[in-house]
Amino acid sequence: MKRVVTFLLAAGLVLAVAAPAPAAPPSSDPRTDAADAAAWLGRQVNASGFIPAAGNPAHPNLSVTVQTVTALAAAGVGRTQVDALLGYLGHHVDDVVVVAGSDDAGALANLILAAVAGGADPTAFGPGHADLVARLLASQQPSGLFGSSSPTFDGAFRQGLALLALHAAGVTNPAGVTWLEGQQCADGSWTSFRSDTAAPCPPVDLNTFTGPDTNSTALAAIGLHVQGATTPAAAGVAELGSVRNAHGGWGFFSDAGQATDANSTGVVLLALRTVNGTADTAGIHALLALQAGCTADPADRGGIAFQPGPGGTIAPDLLATMQATPALAEVALPITADAISASLPTPCAPATTTTTATTPTTAAASGTTVAAAGATAPASTVAAAAGNELPRTGSSSGPIAILAVCAIALGLLFVGLARRRQQS
Repeated sequence: MKRVVTFLLAAGLVLAVAAPAPAAPPSSDPRTDAADAAAWLGRQVNASGFIPAAGNPAHPNLSVTVQTVTALAAAGVGRTQVDALLGYLGHHVDDVVVVAGSDDAGALANLILAAVAGGADPTAFGPGHADLVARLLASQQPSGLFGSSSPTFDGAFRQGLALLALHAAGVTNPAGVTWLEGQQCADGSWTSFRSDTAAPCPPVDLNTFTGPDTNSTALAAIGLHVQGATTPAAAGVAELGSVRNAHGGWGFFSDAGQATDANSTGVVLLALRTVNGTADTAGIHALLALQAGCTADPADRGGIAFQPGPGGTIAPDLLATMQATPALAEVALPITADAISASLPTPCAPATTTTTATTPTTAAASGTTVAAAGATAPASTVAAAAGNELPRTGSSSGPIAILAVCAIALGLLFVGLARRRQQS
């Protein structure tokens, strides 16, 4: 399997090394851009309440379906879609969390976070009243590691995710914290897993695809911070700051020479916001360079690309948009259900005007407002019929860009077992 992982990562990184080309997002306000990104995601939800897998509209992409709830809640839009997604997931809990006959800790953690973000009870989720929190705790090994599967490719990542989910449910877990602290490298970063914690962490080697990575470091720092282990978390985000690239973003490995990708930059920005308490402007600008703006096809506007395609073209990607949206919304984790508007905004919508009311009383009674550019449109509904075609998502990028994204996505699928639920 290691050879397969190496090949897939190598193929993706060779094909997608371009730095983000200058792009104009739908607005000049990151939170508005987050809402537009969430709207692009919301429009992918079908009448059954799930986001289909690529190439098979009848089959759900369960991981994306789960995490889209969190993205919509972070941006505060799409209550209609959030309810539809949670309704579907509530009827398919085991489909989401059971992998090879056992509960998957990463999938459980993501579902807990989605439930909390959408206002559902993770201890009595869905019509079967599944206790997701108890199931996650039951997956913890005597060592403190969550999940029974090998941690080789996702140990630190899924541990941080599990600790975050438990915190969201009001649970502290000292044993899990101790395990994750023991995995930290001397410089503050994390690799996916260290089988021998007495040996120093290896440096990043892009030829062998080994060494610390930004995704493991970000999730580990978040999980530790929310569980109260603030010192190792602060060291982790400090190390992330030291491997920022010249464009303000991050790639997968902890190397400043890595090109920006939306997935890695999104998760790092969430770590910086959660641990430091402030949004990172340079990183947000790097992320916005990957968002389809007002000159894009209307079906693409708001969506976010993993990396630019040939000539700087932006082809929106489900995984990239899902992971980048909370970062653009400038929220700290975990996300809790606050006000989520029923509607989805229309990116780049022209400003609307109304006739001035004769008196303030009349205007108030009629509920008339003057909408700014990009204001929310009337409440959108979930797609009219199951199996409807999804909006075009950057097909003009060409086969090379598609191959690059697919190769990297497949590589990270194996690198992060917590993300292995039907990624495409």
